[in-house]
Amino acid sequence: MNARTALAAAALLALGACSAEPAPAPTTSTEPPPTATESAGVSCADAPQDVVGEVLGLRLNHSRQAIRDNVVTCTYDGGGAEVRFTTGADAASFAARRAEHASTTDVPDLPDEAYRATTTSGEVVHTLVVARRGTVEVAVSSGANAARVQQLVSTLLAGL
Repeated sequence: MNARTALAAAALLALGACSAEPAPAPTTSTEPPPTATESAGVSCADAPQDVVGEVLGLRLNHSRQAIRDNVVTCTYDGGGAEVRFTTGADAASFAARRAEHASTTDVPDLPDEAYRATTTSGEVVHTLVVARRGTVEVAVSSGANAARVQQLVSTLLAGL
């Protein structure tokens, strides 16, 4: 092979390398990793509007779910009720959230630990009952009376 033929062969090889299709990029999943709440299997399906409304004595409609980090918040039209599930809860995080309220009362009939807080706005009294069982915290806020709010928390914990 003479120098001219060798040079032509090298040019063809170089040209072939440039025109070859690049290797496909490695495939990766575009789905985000599950959140702590999804991993724990908690959602607003655990607090359906018919159950929440019946226990609270309210007519609720159009439940909506919002997920942020380890918190699932369920809101309902027609009664000002809110249910919040927090996963990854422990005694320290529970105590920190409890400290955010000016005045709380222990609720002894719920598992692990529980408290009740009330706020008043004009003539409207809102009751908040929060309870923790294991690593799941359930909080219900409503204008319903305290006994009904506590019953709802108990009902929701029993369903988890």
